[in-house]
Amino acid sequence: MLVARALFLLLAMSAAWVAQAADEDWMPVADQVIEQLDTALTSYQAGDAKAARREVIQAYFGPFEGEKMEAAIRSHLGIEPAFLLERQFGAIRKDIKSGAPEKEVALAVNELKQALKDHAEQLNEAGVPRSVYEVNQ
Repeated sequence: MLVARALFLLLAMSAAWVAQAADEDWMPVADQVIEQLDTALTSYQAGDAKAARREVIQAYFGPFEGEKMEAAIRSHLGIEPAFLLERQFGAIRKDIKSGAPEKEVALAVNELKQALKDHAEQLNEAGVPRSVYEVNQ
C-alpha cells in the first residue's frame, strides 16, 4: 500500500511538472501563429486576398500578441528582433493587398515562420517562462 501511494505521488508530481513545462514552452505559441499564416497563404493561393489579409492580422493580434510572444521577444531578445517580426507581418499584408505573386508571398510567409521558430527556441533556451506574461498574476 505504501509503495502504491509513493508511486501515485511520484506520478502526480511528474504530471504537474510536464504540464508546467508545456506552459513554459514558446514553440506552441509559434506553432499557432504559423498555423494561421499557413491558412492565410492557402486563402491567398485560392484567390481570396481579403481573407488572407484578415488571417495575417489575426495571426499577429491573436497568438503572437495575445499570448505575449511579442512582449517576451521585445523584453528578452531586444527591440530590434520584435520590430523586424512586426515589419515582416506588415510586409506580408502589403504584398497580399498589392496582389504580389504567390511565390513572393509564400517566400515571405516561410521566412516569417522560420523567424518565429527561431525566436521561440531562443526564448526557451534563455529560460523565459510564458507564465511571466500571464494576465492577473
